[in-house]
Amino acid sequence: MKPKERIISALERKEPDCVPVFEWDINRDVMKSVSGSDELFHFLETMDIDGVPIRPNYSKEFIDESVYVDEWGCKRKITSESIAVIIESPIKKISNHKSYIFPDPHADHRFETIEKAVQTIGDERAVILNVRDVFSDIRDLLGYEEALISLITEHDYYEELLDRVIEYNRALASIAQKRFDLNIIATTDDIADTRGLIFNPKLFFEFLGPKFREVMDGFHDLGYYCIKHTDGYIMDILDYLVDSGIDCLDPIDPTANMDIGLIKKKYGKRICIKGNVNCVTTLVTGSLEDVEDNVKYCIKNAGYGGGYILSSSNTIHSSVKPKNFTAMMRATREYGKYPLNL
Repeated sequence: MKPKERIISALERKEPDCVPVFEWDINRDVMKSVSGSDELFHFLETMDIDGVPIRPNYSKEFIDESVYVDEWGCKRKITSESIAVIIESPIKKISNHKSYIFPDPHADHRFETIEKAVQTIGDERAVILNVRDVFSDIRDLLGYEEALISLITEHDYYEELLDRVIEYNRALASIAQKRFDLNIIATTDDIADTRGLIFNPKLFFEFLGPKFREVMDGFHDLGYYCIKHTDGYIMDILDYLVDSGIDCLDPIDPTANMDIGLIKKKYGKRICIKGNVNCVTTLVTGSLEDVEDNVKYCIKNAGYGGGYILSSSNTIHSSVKPKNFTAMMRATREYGKYPLNL
Protein backbone atom coordinates (compact mmCIF):
# COMPACT_ATOMS: atom_id res chain seq x y z
CA MET A 1 0.00 0.00 0.00
CA LYS A 2 1.33 3.45 -0.92
CA PRO A 3 1.79 5.92 1.96
CA LYS A 4 -0.87 8.22 0.44
CA GLU A 5 -3.33 5.31 0.30
CA ARG A 6 -2.45 4.48 3.90
CA ILE A 7 -3.50 7.95 5.11
CA ILE A 8 -6.71 7.96 3.06
CA SER A 9 -7.59 4.53 4.42
CA ALA A 10 -7.16 5.85 7.97
CA LEU A 11 -9.24 8.96 7.18
CA GLU A 12 -12.00 6.60 5.99
CA ARG A 13 -11.72 4.81 9.35
CA LYS A 14 -10.39 1.64 7.76
CA GLU A 15 -7.37 -0.52 8.53
CA PRO A 16 -4.46 0.10 6.16
CA ASP A 17 -1.44 -2.20 6.02
CA CYS A 18 0.07 -0.28 8.95
CA VAL A 19 -0.56 2.82 11.04
CA PRO A 20 0.34 5.93 9.00
CA VAL A 21 2.48 8.78 10.32
CA PHE A 22 2.87 12.45 9.53
CA GLU A 23 3.83 15.62 11.42
CA TRP A 24 2.74 19.26 11.15
CA ASP A 25 6.34 20.40 11.32
CA ILE A 26 9.76 18.83 11.77
CA ASN A 27 12.64 20.98 12.97
CA ARG A 28 15.42 21.20 10.40
CA ASP A 29 18.17 20.49 12.93
CA VAL A 30 16.36 17.32 13.95
CA MET A 31 16.01 16.32 10.29
CA LYS A 32 19.70 16.88 9.65
CA SER A 33 20.75 14.97 12.75
CA VAL A 34 18.55 12.02 11.84
CA SER A 35 19.20 11.78 8.09
CA GLY A 36 22.19 13.97 7.30
CA SER A 37 20.01 16.39 5.35
CA ASP A 38 17.48 19.08 6.23
CA GLU A 39 15.82 18.93 2.81
CA LEU A 40 12.20 18.11 3.57
CA PHE A 41 11.30 15.81 0.71
CA HIS A 42 14.51 13.81 1.07
CA PHE A 43 13.76 13.42 4.76
CA LEU A 44 10.20 12.20 4.12
CA GLU A 45 11.51 9.52 1.80
CA THR A 46 14.39 8.54 4.10
CA MET A 47 12.16 8.17 7.15
CA ASP A 48 9.19 6.77 5.19
CA ILE A 49 6.77 9.41 6.49
CA ASP A 50 3.38 9.00 4.87
CA GLY A 51 2.41 12.60 4.19
CA VAL A 52 3.28 16.26 4.57
CA PRO A 53 1.13 19.34 5.22
CA ILE A 54 2.11 22.42 3.24
CA ARG A 55 0.88 26.00 3.53
CA PRO A 56 0.54 28.33 0.55
CA ASN A 57 3.57 30.55 -0.06
CA TYR A 58 3.61 34.21 0.98
CA SER A 59 6.43 36.60 0.15
CA LYS A 60 8.50 38.31 2.86
CA GLU A 61 10.26 41.67 3.07
CA PHE A 62 13.02 41.50 5.69
CA ILE A 63 13.66 44.50 7.92
CA ASP A 64 16.63 42.83 9.58
CA GLU A 65 17.89 39.24 9.91
CA SER A 66 15.05 38.16 12.20
CA VAL A 67 12.15 40.56 11.50
CA TYR A 68 10.11 40.74 8.32
CA VAL A 69 6.75 41.88 6.98
CA ASP A 70 4.84 39.17 5.16
CA GLU A 71 2.42 39.45 2.27
CA TRP A 72 -0.48 39.79 4.71
CA GLY A 73 1.09 42.93 6.16
CA CYS A 74 1.94 41.16 9.42
CA LYS A 75 5.28 42.07 11.00
CA ARG A 76 6.88 38.89 12.32
CA LYS A 77 9.96 37.98 14.35
CA ILE A 78 11.70 34.65 13.87
CA THR A 79 12.21 32.78 17.15
CA SER A 80 14.79 30.17 18.09
CA GLU A 81 12.25 27.57 16.96
CA SER A 82 12.24 29.18 13.48
CA ILE A 83 8.63 30.12 14.19
CA ALA A 84 7.76 33.63 13.10
CA VAL A 85 5.60 35.25 15.78
CA ILE A 86 3.53 38.32 14.98
CA ILE A 87 4.71 41.53 16.64
CA GLU A 88 2.43 43.89 14.70
CA SER A 89 -0.85 43.21 12.88
CA PRO A 90 -2.08 45.10 9.79
CA ILE A 91 -5.68 45.91 10.82
CA LYS A 92 -5.68 48.29 13.79
CA LYS A 93 -9.47 48.46 14.20
CA ILE A 94 -11.85 45.82 12.96
CA SER A 95 -14.30 48.50 11.81
CA ASN A 96 -11.72 49.40 9.13
CA HIS A 97 -11.37 45.87 7.78
CA LYS A 98 -13.02 46.63 4.41
CA SER A 99 -9.99 48.70 3.38
CA TYR A 100 -7.73 45.70 3.91
CA ILE A 101 -6.86 43.75 0.75
CA PHE A 102 -6.16 40.03 1.09
CA PRO A 103 -3.18 38.52 -0.73
CA ASP A 104 -4.11 37.31 -4.19
CA PRO A 105 -4.94 33.58 -3.95
CA HIS A 106 -4.11 33.22 -7.66
CA ALA A 107 -0.61 34.73 -7.42
CA ASP A 108 1.99 32.78 -9.43
CA HIS A 109 4.09 31.95 -6.36
CA ARG A 110 1.21 30.96 -4.08
CA PHE A 111 1.52 27.21 -4.63
CA GLU A 112 5.20 26.83 -5.51
CA THR A 113 6.01 24.53 -2.58
CA ILE A 114 2.87 22.47 -3.09
CA GLU A 115 3.71 22.10 -6.78
CA LYS A 116 7.22 20.93 -5.91
CA ALA A 117 5.81 18.48 -3.36
CA VAL A 118 3.33 17.03 -5.84
CA GLN A 119 6.04 16.66 -8.48
CA THR A 120 8.55 15.16 -6.04
CA ILE A 121 6.51 12.87 -3.79
CA GLY A 122 2.89 13.21 -4.84
CA ASP A 123 2.66 9.84 -6.56
CA GLU A 124 3.60 8.09 -3.31
CA ARG A 125 2.95 10.34 -0.32
CA ALA A 126 0.00 12.49 0.70
CA VAL A 127 0.39 16.22 0.08
CA ILE A 128 -1.95 17.95 2.53
CA LEU A 129 -3.11 21.52 2.03
CA ASN A 130 -2.76 23.44 5.31
CA VAL A 131 -5.09 26.43 5.79
CA ARG A 132 -7.17 28.07 8.55
CA ASP A 133 -10.81 28.02 9.68
CA VAL A 134 -12.53 30.53 12.03
CA PHE A 135 -10.03 32.21 14.35
CA SER A 136 -6.32 32.16 13.55
CA ASP A 137 -6.39 34.34 10.43
CA ILE A 138 -8.42 36.97 12.27
CA ARG A 139 -6.05 36.71 15.23
CA ASP A 140 -3.13 37.43 12.88
CA LEU A 141 -4.87 40.29 11.11
CA LEU A 142 -6.03 42.02 14.31
CA GLY A 143 -3.71 40.74 17.02
CA TYR A 144 -4.88 38.56 19.91
CA GLU A 145 -6.35 41.32 22.06
CA GLU A 146 -8.30 43.04 19.30
CA ALA A 147 -9.50 39.69 17.91
CA LEU A 148 -10.85 38.50 21.26
CA ILE A 149 -12.41 41.85 22.19
CA SER A 150 -13.98 42.21 18.73
CA LEU A 151 -15.48 38.75 18.99
CA ILE A 152 -17.51 40.05 21.95
CA THR A 153 -18.06 43.74 21.22
CA GLU A 154 -17.97 44.05 17.41
CA HIS A 155 -20.02 41.05 16.37
CA ASP A 156 -21.18 42.46 13.01
CA TYR A 157 -17.71 43.54 11.91
CA TYR A 158 -16.22 40.25 13.11
CA GLU A 159 -18.76 38.32 11.04
CA GLU A 160 -17.96 40.40 7.98
CA LEU A 161 -14.23 39.82 8.34
CA LEU A 162 -14.74 36.15 9.12
CA ASP A 163 -16.83 35.71 5.98
CA ARG A 164 -13.96 37.22 4.00
CA VAL A 165 -11.50 34.83 5.68
CA ILE A 166 -13.70 31.84 4.92
CA GLU A 167 -14.08 32.91 1.29
CA TYR A 168 -10.33 33.37 0.97
CA ASN A 169 -9.41 29.96 2.39
CA ARG A 170 -12.03 28.27 0.24
CA ALA A 171 -10.54 30.00 -2.80
CA LEU A 172 -7.11 28.58 -1.89
CA ALA A 173 -8.63 25.13 -1.47
CA SER A 174 -10.45 25.33 -4.79
CA ILE A 175 -7.35 26.42 -6.70
CA ALA A 176 -5.19 23.71 -5.10
CA GLN A 177 -7.78 21.03 -5.81
CA LYS A 178 -8.13 22.00 -9.47
CA ARG A 179 -4.41 22.45 -10.13
CA PHE A 180 -2.99 19.52 -8.18
CA ASP A 181 -5.94 17.20 -7.53
CA LEU A 182 -5.37 17.39 -3.77
CA ASN A 183 -7.95 15.66 -1.59
CA ILE A 184 -6.79 16.21 2.01
CA ILE A 185 -6.99 19.56 3.78
CA ALA A 186 -6.04 20.48 7.34
CA THR A 187 -7.05 23.52 9.36
CA THR A 188 -4.40 24.17 11.99
CA ASP A 189 -6.39 26.72 13.95
CA ASP A 190 -5.76 26.63 17.71
CA ILE A 191 -8.70 27.75 19.85
CA ALA A 192 -7.76 26.33 23.28
CA ASP A 193 -5.01 25.96 25.84
CA THR A 194 -4.57 23.33 28.54
CA ARG A 195 -7.36 24.89 30.64
CA GLY A 196 -10.00 25.12 27.93
CA LEU A 197 -11.17 27.38 25.12
CA ILE A 198 -9.55 30.81 24.83
CA PHE A 199 -13.03 32.35 24.67
CA ASN A 200 -16.39 31.57 26.26
CA PRO A 201 -17.82 28.33 24.80
CA LYS A 202 -21.11 30.20 24.34
CA LEU A 203 -19.42 32.32 21.66
CA PHE A 204 -18.41 29.19 19.85
CA PHE A 205 -21.83 27.57 19.93
CA GLU A 206 -23.73 30.73 18.97
CA PHE A 207 -21.36 32.23 16.42
CA LEU A 208 -18.08 30.53 15.54
CA GLY A 209 -19.50 27.00 15.48
CA PRO A 210 -21.98 27.61 12.64
CA LYS A 211 -19.20 29.31 10.68
CA PHE A 212 -16.93 26.31 11.33
CA ARG A 213 -19.61 24.04 9.88
CA GLU A 214 -19.75 26.31 6.85
CA VAL A 215 -15.99 25.87 6.43
CA MET A 216 -16.19 22.09 6.67
CA ASP A 217 -19.15 21.92 4.27
CA GLY A 218 -17.28 24.07 1.76
CA PHE A 219 -14.18 21.89 1.84
CA HIS A 220 -16.23 18.70 1.57
CA ASP A 221 -18.06 20.15 -1.43
CA LEU A 222 -14.66 20.52 -3.10
CA GLY A 223 -13.91 16.84 -2.44
CA TYR A 224 -11.54 17.11 0.52
CA TYR A 225 -11.10 14.98 3.60
CA CYS A 226 -10.91 17.49 6.48
CA ILE A 227 -8.45 17.26 9.39
CA LYS A 228 -9.08 19.61 12.31
CA HIS A 229 -6.12 20.54 14.51
CA THR A 230 -6.29 22.38 17.79
CA ASP A 231 -4.20 21.98 20.90
CA GLY A 232 -5.67 22.23 24.36
CA TYR A 233 -8.67 20.99 26.29
CA ILE A 234 -11.63 20.97 23.88
CA MET A 235 -14.10 18.60 25.50
CA ASP A 236 -16.63 21.45 25.85
CA ILE A 237 -17.05 21.63 22.07
CA LEU A 238 -15.87 18.24 20.85
CA ASP A 239 -19.37 16.91 20.14
CA TYR A 240 -19.98 20.00 18.01
CA LEU A 241 -16.71 19.62 16.08
CA VAL A 242 -17.50 16.00 15.29
CA ASP A 243 -21.09 16.83 14.33
CA SER A 244 -19.68 19.50 11.98
CA GLY A 245 -18.31 16.77 9.76
CA ILE A 246 -14.58 16.72 10.46
CA ASP A 247 -12.92 13.56 9.16
CA CYS A 248 -10.04 13.61 11.64
CA LEU A 249 -9.13 15.25 14.96
CA ASP A 250 -5.58 16.13 16.01
CA PRO A 251 -3.64 15.99 18.32
CA ILE A 252 -5.73 14.89 21.36
CA ASP A 253 -3.45 17.02 23.53
CA PRO A 254 -2.05 14.91 26.43
CA THR A 255 -0.79 18.02 28.27
CA ALA A 256 -4.44 19.11 28.50
CA ASN A 257 -5.52 15.72 29.90
CA MET A 258 -7.12 14.71 26.61
CA ASP A 259 -7.22 10.90 26.71
CA ILE A 260 -6.71 9.34 23.29
CA GLY A 261 -8.33 6.08 24.39
CA LEU A 262 -11.49 7.78 25.60
CA ILE A 263 -11.72 9.86 22.42
CA LYS A 264 -11.31 6.72 20.33
CA LYS A 265 -14.06 4.89 22.24
CA LYS A 266 -16.51 7.77 22.00
CA TYR A 267 -15.81 9.06 18.48
CA GLY A 268 -13.75 6.41 16.69
CA LYS A 269 -16.66 5.17 14.58
CA ARG A 270 -17.25 8.68 13.25
CA ILE A 271 -13.80 10.25 12.84
CA CYS A 272 -10.17 9.32 12.41
CA ILE A 273 -7.93 9.98 15.43
CA LYS A 274 -4.46 11.54 15.05
CA GLY A 275 -1.79 11.86 17.75
CA ASN A 276 -0.37 11.88 20.36
CA VAL A 277 3.13 10.79 21.41
CA ASN A 278 4.04 13.38 24.01
CA CYS A 279 6.42 15.99 22.54
CA VAL A 280 6.64 17.92 25.82
CA THR A 281 8.04 15.09 27.91
CA THR A 282 8.53 11.71 26.22
CA LEU A 283 10.17 12.86 22.99
CA VAL A 284 12.26 15.48 24.81
CA THR A 285 13.49 13.87 28.02
CA GLY A 286 12.28 10.27 27.77
CA SER A 287 14.37 7.18 27.20
CA LEU A 288 14.08 5.03 24.07
CA GLU A 289 11.99 2.63 26.14
CA ASP A 290 9.70 5.50 27.18
CA VAL A 291 9.18 6.40 23.53
CA GLU A 292 8.40 2.82 22.57
CA ASP A 293 5.95 2.51 25.47
CA ASN A 294 4.20 5.76 24.47
CA VAL A 295 3.90 4.60 20.85
CA LYS A 296 2.52 1.22 21.92
CA TYR A 297 0.02 2.95 24.23
CA CYS A 298 -1.24 5.17 21.43
CA ILE A 299 -1.57 2.32 18.95
CA LYS A 300 -3.22 0.02 21.49
CA ASN A 301 -5.75 2.67 22.53
CA ALA A 302 -6.47 4.31 19.17
CA GLY A 303 -5.35 1.92 16.45
CA TYR A 304 -7.69 -1.06 16.67
CA GLY A 305 -10.29 -1.05 13.92
CA GLY A 306 -8.28 1.44 11.87
CA GLY A 307 -8.99 5.15 11.64
CA TYR A 308 -5.75 6.14 13.35
CA ILE A 309 -2.73 8.25 12.32
CA LEU A 310 0.20 8.36 14.72
CA SER A 311 2.11 11.58 15.33
CA SER A 312 3.64 13.63 18.08
CA SER A 313 1.28 15.63 20.29
CA ASN A 314 2.15 18.80 18.33
CA THR A 315 5.35 18.99 16.28
CA ILE A 316 8.88 17.67 16.15
CA HIS A 317 10.45 20.83 17.57
CA SER A 318 14.08 21.64 18.29
CA SER A 319 14.06 20.12 21.79
CA VAL A 320 12.99 16.70 20.55
CA LYS A 321 15.88 14.25 20.75
CA PRO A 322 16.66 13.02 17.22
CA LYS A 323 17.13 9.48 18.52
CA ASN A 324 13.69 9.66 20.15
CA PHE A 325 12.07 10.70 16.90
CA THR A 326 13.81 7.79 15.16
CA ALA A 327 12.62 5.48 17.94
CA MET A 328 9.04 6.73 17.48
CA MET A 329 9.14 5.95 13.76
CA ARG A 330 10.77 2.55 14.32
CA ALA A 331 8.24 1.55 16.99
CA THR A 332 5.31 2.66 14.83
CA ARG A 333 6.44 0.46 11.97
CA GLU A 334 7.12 -2.45 14.32
CA TYR A 335 3.93 -2.38 16.38
CA GLY A 336 1.59 -0.65 13.92
CA LYS A 337 1.26 -3.45 11.37
CA TYR A 338 -2.32 -4.63 10.82
CA PRO A 339 -3.78 -6.81 12.13
CA LEU A 340 -2.59 -5.31 15.40
CA ASN A 341 -1.36 -7.57 18.17
CA LEU A 342 -0.81 -5.47 21.29
